Amino acid sequence: MTRSTVSTLSSALSFASDDDYRFKFVSLRKEQPLQPSLDFDSTMYDGLVEEVVMFSGGLDSLAGAVQESVLGRRRVLLVNHRSTPKVSNRYKDLLAGLKRHAGDASPLNIYVRVNKDSDLGNEYTQRTRSFLFAAIGSLFAAMIGLDRLRFYENGVVSLNLPMSAQVVGARASRTTHPRVLSEYSEILSAVAGRPFRIENPFLWRTKTDMVRLVAQAGCAELIRLSSSCAHTWAQTIEHPHCGDCSQCIDRRFAVLAAGQEEHDPRMGYGVDLLTGQRSDGVSRGLLSAYLETANQVGRMSPTQFFGKFGEAARVFRHIDGRADVAANNIYDLYQRHARDVNAVVDHAIADNATAIRQRELPPSCLVRLVSDSGERPDRLDNPSATAFDPRPPFEVTDYTFRKWDSVWLLRFAGGSNIVLRPSIGAAYLNILLSRPNSPISAVDLFCKVSRRSQDFAIESKGKRADGDAVAAYMARLSELKADREKATKDNDTVVLEELDKEYQEIEKEIRRVVTPKGRIRREVGISEKIRKSVGIAIRRAVADIRRYVGTEAADHIKSRIRGGQRVMYTATQGIEWQT
Repeated sequence: MTRSTVSTLSSALSFASDDDYRFKFVSLRKEQPLQPSLDFDSTMYDGLVEEVVMFSGGLDSLAGAVQESVLGRRRVLLVNHRSTPKVSNRYKDLLAGLKRHAGDASPLNIYVRVNKDSDLGNEYTQRTRSFLFAAIGSLFAAMIGLDRLRFYENGVVSLNLPMSAQVVGARASRTTHPRVLSEYSEILSAVAGRPFRIENPFLWRTKTDMVRLVAQAGCAELIRLSSSCAHTWAQTIEHPHCGDCSQCIDRRFAVLAAGQEEHDPRMGYGVDLLTGQRSDGVSRGLLSAYLETANQVGRMSPTQFFGKFGEAARVFRHIDGRADVAANNIYDLYQRHARDVNAVVDHAIADNATAIRQRELPPSCLVRLVSDSGERPDRLDNPSATAFDPRPPFEVTDYTFRKWDSVWLLRFAGGSNIVLRPSIGAAYLNILLSRPNSPISAVDLFCKVSRRSQDFAIESKGKRADGDAVAAYMARLSELKADREKATKDNDTVVLEELDKEYQEIEKEIRRVVTPKGRIRREVGISEKIRKSVGIAIRRAVADIRRYVGTEAADHIKSRIRGGQRVMYTATQGIEWQT
């Protein structure tokens, strides 16, 4: 695997998950036996399959299957990753319904069983799941002889702008973001040795559009069979959806906005979206922030929208066509999403007006959260802040940076309580703020957060090459120059091409081991790598603070953090952090 491909792999996974990925590949010393886990005869599908489509069994992938098989009358292979046997019967019923509606274009299906270790059973973060899906789906597509794989996911999820401050980073990774799909395509093309593409045809559609597509195709009864919940461990036969996670909230809003509640009954949710009591502070915070963001977006001009969601600009270079067209599409997408969410809220308030007046609904339900919140300030003049209402189970001072369940609560200078995503950088900041004016080595900081100090023996590295090796490289370059001159004179293009290739490889190696000033470079030890990793993580956390809390808080923390091999937060008079 080339350095360029390894760099792209690190970039794709780091961007998808907001973690820091680095890879070093080494040659196998002996052949490893392949696990015979894929019993797949590609000749069975020769001439039959026109597309390979990832099929999760959720609403979006159901809409994609309906688009391909029922409306497009195309033969597709639906590749399904199953992490638990809990949903096997639902998948089976869903596929049977699709085949019934598709008739002669009935989709084919194959599933792969992959699951986490047992001690990670309740891990809710999404991380880099799309890389697993892309690897599985592209394998089947390549074996069949196709040059592309399709994911079907709505654009709001794909673009992953922070509609709720708690649903960012590792909690809802950028699984089908245009940049991620573009870099996956580059990696898979390198592995396959030929161009290979991964596409998302639903980039400019909302989840409500997905529900309407399924209903208008005459397949509305399949909606209840689809499964969107991220908390598979909490699913039961009576409640296949928890109603608490972001996927359940998104799904329920879309179903109600599309007018398809009869095909996705409320009793299928552990917590009803509109009137259900939410006992968990994180769940209430997620819903409140989600609602407030939709409320704000619905009133934003394009200038205000891109002022708040500046990260939308990173999409442009990964989408075909002009940047201004992409910007208009993004703004329109989020305006439609906001209108759908706000319309559901407005109808819920109207339908429950009497219950609201008589205080019959739980105080933590959506309708009460909205109707009892009082008059909220117009926060469009500070679009980078995202606050929420529920009270944490501890005292919050004017300067607070404290863990709350799996997220971080930050309050600066007596402002609003802000929820920040779970991240390594936030954990570093928490430690630094808890011990002002006390330097701590980057290695100790890393080990405190990772809890893996036993894995690291801090060593110093020697030079990348000795003087004799460099001299040998230079001598070989001189020989190659002479050989190239002769090959050029003889017009021997075959030999010249081989000489050029060797020359470039040696030049590249010399640049790796020798500085521009002629000094031999030293290998970077683990302590230096950790220092860089800690610095990157802290900068990302400060960027989040700038985005969600504001410039004043970010500038204060950035200016008071001293980096290097020893890291420290220097205290300011009058500021005492609660951590």
